[in-house]
Amino acid sequence: MGAEVIISLLGFGGTLLLVTVGLLNFSVFRKQLRLAQEQIETALTQLEISRKQPEIQLIQRAITETTDHVRVLVEKPYLRPYFYENKPWREGDPVSRDEVYAMAELLLTNFASALMHAAAFPQYPVNGIDRIIMFHLRQSPALRSFLFESFDRYPLTGLTLLILKNDARPEVEDDLRQLVASAGDDEYERRRREGLLRLFKAKEHTGAIRFTKFSMEKGH
Repeated sequence: MGAEVIISLLGFGGTLLLVTVGLLNFSVFRKQLRLAQEQIETALTQLEISRKQPEIQLIQRAITETTDHVRVLVEKPYLRPYFYENKPWREGDPVSRDEVYAMAELLLTNFASALMHAAAFPQYPVNGIDRIIMFHLRQSPALRSFLFESFDRYPLTGLTLLILKNDARPEVEDDLRQLVASAGDDEYERRRREGLLRLFKAKEHTGAIRFTKFSMEKGH
């Protein structure tokens, strides 16, 4: 009887040991499973961030392109009325015409870049960008004047800028006719501007930025 009891106890102890080891293994397995799930979630988060990175970069670029001039105006506040208060530059002003036009060039160049990005990338935040450009074109004689004098420097975005500058289609057409007349002996530029006028007339229900896309697709 003593031997049978010992054997029974040993058997029970062995079984208990196997159960304990099994529970330990199960606990380890659960920890490994939880760790694996966390790693998968981390990988998915990183993948989502990576997927959105180009969009984030475009938003950052949009902010830079439409607010870069603010830094200059903070350093030179006397320029602000020429771009926010519809003040024209006149002889005798305390600021030179060259300085006002340099600021106008900076603004228009940044705006043109923003429009090209908006036309090329669907992720680019168009809403708001067009309103900023519209505001400055309508509040700055210097910007409007520089756009007319340097229209050939904005072959891809010039028509869009004209649309944002004006309230109605007839005003855009009038601007284009003036630009055609001012092309002078530059036959290529005159024909290019005539082409823009024809394109604008043909696309009656087209958004402003779509004209930049058309120009980019045609390469002019």
